[in-house]
Amino acid sequence: MSDTELAPVTQELRQDKHMRNSRLDDSLFSKDLAPHYMKLAGQLASSELVPKCYRGKPQDLFLCWSIGYSIGMSPEQSMQCIAIINGKPCMYGDEMLALCMIHKDFEDIIENPIVKNDSIIGYTCTVKRKGRADKESVFTLDMAKKAGLLAKGGVWNQYPERMLKLRARGFGLRDAFPDALKGIKSREEVEDYIDADYKVTEHTDSQTERLKQDILSKQGVDNVELVIASEDRVAREEITEDSEHPDMVQIREETDKLHLEIERLLAEKHFTEERLAKALDYYEVNHIEELDSNSAHHFIQQLVKL
Repeated sequence: MSDTELAPVTQELRQDKHMRNSRLDDSLFSKDLAPHYMKLAGQLASSELVPKCYRGKPQDLFLCWSIGYSIGMSPEQSMQCIAIINGKPCMYGDEMLALCMIHKDFEDIIENPIVKNDSIIGYTCTVKRKGRADKESVFTLDMAKKAGLLAKGGVWNQYPERMLKLRARGFGLRDAFPDALKGIKSREEVEDYIDADYKVTEHTDSQTERLKQDILSKQGVDNVELVIASEDRVAREEITEDSEHPDMVQIREETDKLHLEIERLLAEKHFTEERLAKALDYYEVNHIEELDSNSAHHFIQQLVKL
C-alpha cells in the first residue's frame, strides 16, 4: 500500500486516538483533575453535610462526582442528587427531569393522569425533543400490581399517584434523552428491584440445620461446622438423598415445605416471572425445587419483606 493510500487510514487513527485522549481529559479521571478531587473527597467524606451513603467513603464520593461531571453536574449537586442503589448510580425523578430540561434539544414534557371513576389509575408522560418523534410512556396501577409493587407497602401505598407519575416519567425521559442521562435510571425504579442488597448468610439456627447437627452428633462427628458448610457432607456420612434414614426423610420434607412456602409467597406478592428469574439466577439455580434449605430460607425472608 502506497503512502498516498495509507494517508487517510493514518489520519483516521490519529483522530481516534485524539478523541479517546480528549474523553479522558474531559473527566475527573484525568491526570490533571483526579489528584485534586480524590484529595478533596478524602477531606469532605466525614462531613455531616455529606449524604450518609457517602459519609466515610471517599472513594464512593469521588465516583459520584465523576458520574455527575460526565452528565454536567457540579460536585455539590452530584452528591445531593445521585444515590447508589445496588451498586448503580441512580437519580431522583425530579433531578432526571431537570437534567433533560437543560438539554439543547428539549422542547416540552406533558404528564397527564389516567382517571377512571374519579380515581387516578395511572399516568401518561409525553416527552418532546427537537427533530425527533414524541416519546410517550404509560404506567398504571395494573402494571404496578403485576410487578408486585403495591404489595411492598411504604410509598406505593402512601403516595401511589406520585409513584405512578415518576415511573412513567422515568421511562419517557430515558427513551427520549439517553444521551443526557447516560444510562442512569430513577432511584424510585431501581429501589423496587428484588435483588436490592441481597446477601446470602448461614442459617445454622434453622430446624433443618439442627436436624443435620443431630444426625452428625449421633454418628460421632466432632466438627459439625465443617459439615454444615456443604450439603454434600451428609452424603459422605452415608446419609444420602436416596437413603431411607428417618432423619434424612424429615430433612427432605422440611425442604419441600420451604419450596411450597416460596410458591405461596410468590403468588401472594404478585411476583412476576422476570423478577423470579433474577432471583433464581442470584441463587444460581434454574427452578425453585433446586434451592437448598439455606437459600430457600433466605429467599423466604426476602419475600416476606416485600
